[in-house]
Amino acid sequence: MPDKDKLFFFHLTTKGRFGLERENLRINPDGSLALTPHPAAFGDKLTNPEITTDFSESQIEMITPVSDSIPDLLFHEECLTKKVYKGIGSELLWPLSSPPDSLPPEDQIPIADFGPAGKDKNDYRTYLSKKYGRHKQLYCGIHFNFSFAGEDFKDAEARNQFYLNLAAQAMRYRFFLVHLLSASPEEQGGIYYRSARLSACGYQNTQPVYLDYSSPSDYLGSLSSAVKAGLIEGPRELYQLVRIKGKGFEDLTQQPEASRIELRIPDLNPLFTWSINPDDLYLMHLYLMWAAQKEDEPFDRESQKSANQLSDEAALMAVSDPFADQMNRIFNQLGAFTQQKSLPDAYVQALNHAEERWLNAASGYAERIAGRLQKSGNEGLNWSRQMKETYLKTVRCW
Repeated sequence: MPDKDKLFFFHLTTKGRFGLERENLRINPDGSLALTPHPAAFGDKLTNPEITTDFSESQIEMITPVSDSIPDLLFHEECLTKKVYKGIGSELLWPLSSPPDSLPPEDQIPIADFGPAGKDKNDYRTYLSKKYGRHKQLYCGIHFNFSFAGEDFKDAEARNQFYLNLAAQAMRYRFFLVHLLSASPEEQGGIYYRSARLSACGYQNTQPVYLDYSSPSDYLGSLSSAVKAGLIEGPRELYQLVRIKGKGFEDLTQQPEASRIELRIPDLNPLFTWSINPDDLYLMHLYLMWAAQKEDEPFDRESQKSANQLSDEAALMAVSDPFADQMNRIFNQLGAFTQQKSLPDAYVQALNHAEERWLNAASGYAERIAGRLQKSGNEGLNWSRQMKETYLKTVRCW
C-alpha cells in the first residue's frame, strides 16, 4: 500500500472526484403526487445520463457529472435543478425525503416505465414494489459519490482493499452523519424520528445483510451468498448507507475494480436551496478522509450489529447519554484530525457548524423542520414553491 500520509493527506485533502445523485418527487401545484409521465423535455430516461427516474415515474433523479471540487459540484447541481424546473411545467418538486401525506392508493403509484429496451429495470421495479411496497419506495434522498485523486496503488487488488477498508469504517461510524444530516422528521407508531427514511422502519432491506470485510474476495463472496440465499436480488438491492461502486461490486460477474465510495445518507434538506447545506458536502468529505486512515478491530458480524443499532438510534429525535458520548467522541477525533492535517478552513468551518447544531439541539435540521411543519400544515408546499421560484429567477448557468 502507498504511504498514507503522502497519499491521503497531501494530495487529497481538497482534491478528488465528486458526484451527487438526488431524488425528488414531482408534485402538482396543490401538493398531490404528479401522476404524469416523465417529462418529454428530458428525453429518454433510459439513456439520459443526468436526468432520469428512480423507482416511480413520479420520482425524478438528477445525476451530476463528475466534478473536481465541491464548488464545481454545486454549480452542476444548480444547473441540473434549474433544467428540471424548466422542464416540469407547472409541477413542483417535493422538498422533503418523506413523501407528502396525500398519496394515492398503493396500486395507483406509477412504477417507472423504461420501455422495451429497459425491461430489466422495469422488472426490477416490479419486484421491489412487491417486496417493499410502493409507498416505501417513494422515500427520496441524496447520494454523495467520492473517489480519491492522485492514487498510486500498485494494482487493482490494493485499490479494492483500500475502498473496502474505507467502506467498513464509514459504515462503523455512520451514526455520526445519520444524526447530523437527518432532515425528515416524522412520527410513526408513537415514535418520533429525525429521519423516517434513515430509521429502522425506513429504507432498509427486509432482513439485515452482514458482509465479510476481511478482503475484497471475501466481501464479494459474502455478497454473492446473500444473493443466492434470496436476501437480495443483487448488489443494487443492497440498501446500506455506504456502498462500494465500480466493476465487480455492482455486477458480480465482472472482475472487481472499485472506483469510488457512495454515501447514501443525506436527507433532502428544505432549509437550503440546493436541498443540502454546502457545509455538509465538506463534512462528508472530511468524514471520508478521516475514515480512510482510521484503524479498528475487524468489522465483523457483531461489529456490524452494533453499528446498525447506533445508526437506528441516530435517526431518533430522542438522544440518550451513551449516544451523546459517542457523538462527542467522533467530534473530538475529527477536530484533532483537521488540526493535525492542517485542513483548509472550509472543512474546519463545516465541522464547527455541525458541532454547533449538535450542542444546541434546537438548531438541528430535524428540530427546525419539525417546528415549521407543526406551525403550518402547508409548509412543505410553501418550500416547494419558494425553491422553484428561486431557481428560475436567480440561478445562472451556461
